[in-house]
Amino acid sequence: MFELYKTPLDYLYLVSSLSIGLVALFLVIALFNLICILRNARKVSEKAKDTIDLLNHYLWQPIKIMLMLVEKLKDVQFAAKARRHPKQ
Repeated sequence: MFELYKTPLDYLYLVSSLSIGLVALFLVIALFNLICILRNARKVSEKAKDTIDLLNHYLWQPIKIMLMLVEKLKDVQFAAKARRHPKQ
């Protein structure tokens, strides 16, 4: 009968090749999972950016306009007081 493994070195080569193959398989699976995680993170960051843009457009812009109007009204009130009570 044909004996494939005659020496302990043959067994070492067999075990090392199997372990390298398993490590390579593990790395491929890990890389695939990393790609999926990064893809999901990109989608989440894009949605967060869209949400921030919406908040900026519908919330912050009106607040800025109101603050600008308040400043203008303060200027108008100051000018009206200055007209009523001119400095002597």
